[in-house]
Amino acid sequence: MAKNIWVVGGDPRQAALARLLADDGHGVYTYALERADGVRCQPSMAGADRADCVVLPLPALGPEGALNAPLSDSPHPLAEILDPLRPGQLVCAGMVTEPLRAMAGERGLALCDYFAREELAVLNAIPVVLAV
Repeated sequence: MAKNIWVVGGDPRQAALARLLADDGHGVYTYALERADGVRCQPSMAGADRADCVVLPLPALGPEGALNAPLSDSPHPLAEILDPLRPGQLVCAGMVTEPLRAMAGERGLALCDYFAREELAVLNAIPVVLAV
């Protein structure tokens, strides 16, 4: 069954995820990926409240505490990303920090840290070791 998925921010990995999800037949919307190849971005987060899942990058937050969005044309405060979402909505993010956890909790969002999953941590270790 096709899902409505928003991929928000991140680097080329998030753009590749958006393309793969679309190839699998899901309705995919992207935001804060304006400079990514092969991705057509939404002008705002309007409509993200209807998503089955909102996927944030790994790590979710950049050094300034805003969304990690190196492929975006402008910075995006976390509130800009989370405020349009509805209580109970699933938000998946990598390396969730306390500020993100607190903001998601205040909005009643269902936050899942996908980097906390052992399968991802183990598989992610392989390219990290090979890069050294």
